[in-house]
Amino acid sequence: MLNIKNWQQLVEDVTPKQTGCGPVYELPNPIERPNENFAIADMRTIHFAEPHYHVETEIYFVLQGNGLIVIGGKEQEISKGTVVTIPSNIAHFTIPKENLVLAVINTPPFKQENYIVLQASNKKVGFDKDQLDMLLKHNN
Repeated sequence: MLNIKNWQQLVEDVTPKQTGCGPVYELPNPIERPNENFAIADMRTIHFAEPHYHVETEIYFVLQGNGLIVIGGKEQEISKGTVVTIPSNIAHFTIPKENLVLAVINTPPFKQENYIVLQASNKKVGFDKDQLDMLLKHNN
């Protein structure tokens, strides 16, 4: 399990990018692995992370808090210590419940031009807009 006791120290001198997933702090690669990149996603102030997909595979490490992640229509509760892998080209979104902060690894490294926001259901990538609406209503 990834153990980052004070993630705030990691992002102290990093300007966050404002994204549909909350502020994201892109960090230097902690080890020389050119096929990956590393970031901290701070979801403490958002209602939900927008549904999207991309070609990069993602690995989430929950550093603090809890919430619900939906990957290809499958719901999973997440909390501190949870590790989740999101395959390439699969729709996903997160509904933070309490103080959710994630460490994120992308492989290959994340490229903004690969990020596709989903507004309507898309069976090809496993997104159901009705599911999102129901979960948001239930978690309000």
